Amino acid sequence: MRLLTLSLAGLLTLGTAARAQTAGSVGIGTTTPDASALLELSTTTKGLLLPRLTQTQRTAIQNPAPGLLIYQTDETPGLYLYGGSSWSLLPNTTQTTGDNLGNHTATQNLNLADKVLVGQNSTTDAVGTSGLRVYSDGQVGVGTLRTLDSYNNTSYAGLEVHSNHGLLATGNFVGNTAADPPQEGSGARLLWYPAKAAFRAGYVNGTQWDGANIGLYSVAIGYNNRASGDYGVALGNGSSAAQTSSVAIGEGNVATGYTSVALGYYAHTGARRGSFVFADNSVTGAVYDANTGLTTYNYLTATTTNTFNARFVNGYFLYTNTGLTTGVKVAAGGNAWETVSDSTRKEHVRLADGAAFLQKISRMRLGSWNYKGQSTDTMRHYGPMAQDFYAAFGHDGVGRVGNPTSINQADFDGVNLIAIQALIREVEALKAANLRLEAANRHLHAQAQASTAALESRLRALESLLSPQADAKQPTLSH
Repeated sequence: MRLLTLSLAGLLTLGTAARAQTAGSVGIGTTTPDASALLELSTTTKGLLLPRLTQTQRTAIQNPAPGLLIYQTDETPGLYLYGGSSWSLLPNTTQTTGDNLGNHTATQNLNLADKVLVGQNSTTDAVGTSGLRVYSDGQVGVGTLRTLDSYNNTSYAGLEVHSNHGLLATGNFVGNTAADPPQEGSGARLLWYPAKAAFRAGYVNGTQWDGANIGLYSVAIGYNNRASGDYGVALGNGSSAAQTSSVAIGEGNVATGYTSVALGYYAHTGARRGSFVFADNSVTGAVYDANTGLTTYNYLTATTTNTFNARFVNGYFLYTNTGLTTGVKVAAGGNAWETVSDSTRKEHVRLADGAAFLQKISRMRLGSWNYKGQSTDTMRHYGPMAQDFYAAFGHDGVGRVGNPTSINQADFDGVNLIAIQALIREVEALKAANLRLEAANRHLHAQAQASTAALESRLRALESLLSPQADAKQPTLSH
């Protein structure tokens, strides 16, 4: 109480400018101190000089009270406030350290003017090269500064992230009752739509990416692609995945069947579930008629469920090794598979014993049958058993040919050709033997004819000799 009395006495000696108010407020330089202030200082020529301490003196204060304020004169000079557990430097226009004032609620927009909002990992980092950097024009960089493009102009990105941790965007899944996405209609955009767990990137000129055309868990990337089916994927140009778990990739493709796939150029699954349609670029996909104003689409369309449909007018090539020496193909305009059989791509050639092949074939079980599960009325087949075929032809003296449960068509054809060649040789041998027999028969026939002619001649001669004698002995008849 004595200290307070002395202080008030000292203040009262300052003159009429200092007055003690009835509400308990004291004013210096004013006769009407604000009722909410214990002490109000008012002047246009002087300031308030706080205690001036060195850093050592400040840290030596015993049990500082929260709210204690001093001015530090050395090290990093400035106003220091004790917040209850530590001292904090109150920032000024030249200091960049944080204010450590905790959370703040803005009551107006933060105008950066020509400045930059910067966040960094440590005081040793160059300003803006790490952490968050917000530019005055609204561009945002994370872990990066603006760079120069190939034209030596500043490169702008709405959001640029340089981090080993990647970019994460999350949200709450809602489902079919989700509100519309934040932007609809035409335009270029990158859209992660967590309410439907869907992703869009590219450009559309209409409603392809409106909420009604976005399927749950779907993806559409490119130009004018629509994935309205749940779990659908549409990529490329003007493709549509309109059914559940459907896929459309390429240009002008339409997948309208459940779990159907349309790939290439104007392939259409025709609402056939489980169908795959692959189309080449051999036709004009969309033809516009200026006279009628109508567009005709030349789709390759599936006509049956669970089918594989493909069009490649220059052929199909299926290779089974990296050297492209084995495989099958269908040539342009072809209607059957061709086996790669170029002699320059073969090695370890060994000729076969056709006669032995014929003997082996004669011992095989050949007949009619059907696969288990197939109809006995409409799915019967003729042919050998793979086990018999493998036992007969599975080893050629060099290595193994095929396996005991299936027959390679090329091997089957090869065995048939070897057997046919052996039969041809046997037939040719029989023909040659027959020709020899025919020649011998003609010789014998000629000999027989010659012998017969000689006998006939001798018989006629004999008859001529015997004829006069027969006439002489003939009796004469009397009348």
